[in-house]
Amino acid sequence: MATKKPVPKEHLTSRLTPPDSSSLPASVHQILSEETERFGAPLNTTMVWAHHPVLLAAYRAWRKAMNEATLIPENLKYLVYVRVASLNGCPF
Repeated sequence: MATKKPVPKEHLTSRLTPPDSSSLPASVHQILSEETERFGAPLNTTMVWAHHPVLLAAYRAWRKAMNEATLIPENLKYLVYVRVASLNGCPF
């Protein structure tokens, strides 16, 4: 089995600054609090989409539709996510 190479520091730093929370609408605050409760912090992709609340709502609707349309059993989804991330060299 190949050993994992450490991820370069520049790959761990976002090029986008987090949005100013005081300027975010209530709907985005709700999404961020739901993710914080579920994952311990908002997901990076959500923080990027939060810059554009209308796009965030559309992205979440699309993601929900894709999750409902999958043929992967619910109890295997995260195993598949981790495996795909591993194959792509992405820290999950």
